[in-house]
Amino acid sequence: MVVTRPHGSEPAQAARYNLGVYRAQVIGRDRLILRWLAHRGGAAHVRTWAQAGRSMPVAVVLGADPATLLAAALPLPETVSELTFSGVLRGARTELVPAKTVRLLVPAQAEMVIEGWVHPGETAPEGPFGDHTGYYNAVEPFPVMRVTALTHRRDPLYLSTVTGRPPDEPSVIGEVFNDLALPVIRAQIPEVRDLWLPPAACSYRMAVISIDKRYPGQARRVMMALWGMLPQFSYTKMLVVVDADIDARNWDDVAWALSTRMDPARDVTILDRTPMDYLDFASPVEGLAGKIGIDATTKIGTETARDWGQVMALDPVHEARAAELLARRGLAR
Repeated sequence: MVVTRPHGSEPAQAARYNLGVYRAQVIGRDRLILRWLAHRGGAAHVRTWAQAGRSMPVAVVLGADPATLLAAALPLPETVSELTFSGVLRGARTELVPAKTVRLLVPAQAEMVIEGWVHPGETAPEGPFGDHTGYYNAVEPFPVMRVTALTHRRDPLYLSTVTGRPPDEPSVIGEVFNDLALPVIRAQIPEVRDLWLPPAACSYRMAVISIDKRYPGQARRVMMALWGMLPQFSYTKMLVVVDADIDARNWDDVAWALSTRMDPARDVTILDRTPMDYLDFASPVEGLAGKIGIDATTKIGTETARDWGQVMALDPVHEARAAELLARRGLAR
């Protein structure tokens, strides 16, 4: 978990900090490569320091309390502080202490803290490493951190993870993030009932969204809102929108909605040359790719000129009678 703050901020302004989970490659006794993509908070902060011609203070935290780690990895809006959100999850403020050699506050209960500086323009080739996509990433230059101190608890634990083709350990943890992020998404897009990021789709490349549909075109509006609301969703290249009666986390339900409520010529939205994770090797060029949105909702109003089918349902009276007969024979569930 990498801790940074923007240029012009003060160490005490913890609400302006960014906490992000980034990969770090050891290249020397006192040097690390920090790999963060251009849309991440750490990359945004380092740009502010470089523009001012100043070195950026950095702290790498290995092992912290679960609330802080979850907040650092969640796809939160840029205006929401990870430290503040971790306090909401925990029910109490995050306990912070000053770092020893850089002007930053760090989690007091961390297992280890590596402190140092990122100097403007200093980079090194990072990788190749196996990534969460199931592929090896390309070797590319990323910022170098010059280490100035390492502090740790007595008998510290080294916290890490195992990454590979999904579903892997991070993608399973991602399902927890899915549930924690849903209230944040619903606060911005109230008609969203549920959202599922399938672990096998790298936990963010595809999303299924169920909505309370009330007007024509609403499914497309939700697609655009999701792609534009959070930086993380700019890398979600497939969105499937379904009605509230569909279980967004059940492939059988989703497949039924796709096959009965979606017409390929009418209900598919294609975008071209949009931001994309450069780890997506299917992209025509690095960093730019298409997106597809599929409207698998019931068509209403001006969305269709035909009468729509009525969903089959069992008569409650018949269901009650069947339950009574089963109970008489000792077969009730």
